[in-house]
Amino acid sequence: MKNSIVILLLILLSALLIFSFDFIPEQEIVVDSTAEHIITKGLQETGSLNLVTAILYDYRAFDSMGESTVIFATVSAIVLLLSFKTLPVSSQGLSFIVKNTFGFLAPFIFLFGLYVITHGHLSPGGGFQGGVILGTISIILSIVYGSAYDYRKYPPKTKTLLETGGALLFLFIGGLGLVLKGHFLANVNPLINEPGRLISAGVIPYINIGIGFKIGAGLAIIFYSMIQKTYVEEELKS
Repeated sequence: MKNSIVILLLILLSALLIFSFDFIPEQEIVVDSTAEHIITKGLQETGSLNLVTAILYDYRAFDSMGESTVIFATVSAIVLLLSFKTLPVSSQGLSFIVKNTFGFLAPFIFLFGLYVITHGHLSPGGGFQGGVILGTISIILSIVYGSAYDYRKYPPKTKTLLETGGALLFLFIGGLGLVLKGHFLANVNPLINEPGRLISAGVIPYINIGIGFKIGAGLAIIFYSMIQKTYVEEELKS
């Protein structure tokens, strides 16, 4: 009985998917190659000086949303698998010199990560790259000062809140495009749109911010969950 219901649901979903193809809006036919179109009209259509970012968060923003969903699913699966019981954390770190050196460098690394995220539409970089830099700070904190230090300063709930907030910001911007332009993730222009300014390129900078926090927090959560497990396994072996 259950199998019959599952098969019926799959058939209905398949039919709905095929039927929905008739409602896909017609797209402008690009006579020349796609690359030539983006190079010649990318700045005019998106306002982004960085055409790679324009492709990621405007021309193929749906694909970027799918990539973010993969990260979210990966984090959820790892946390689910490694959170069946409370595990101890390591309070050991590296030497005094390493701790003080990283303590001096950490604020500069953080600022560099924010710069890469917020200037992704003006120069090479963006949410994915800047998010990785921010996530690296938490990972190095765990290595240099011990995972207990990172746990106290930046608890998992804070990281989960940042990751969820980034995903919700992405979805909110997508819904904003649906309301104002009739298409999900349409690049609307809520503020100034003069190319070359920090606040320009429509919603692309805000998508970069959402992606940056989501990727950074997600990578930190994955790393922290895995080193907890590693620590316990090493303790059991000894």
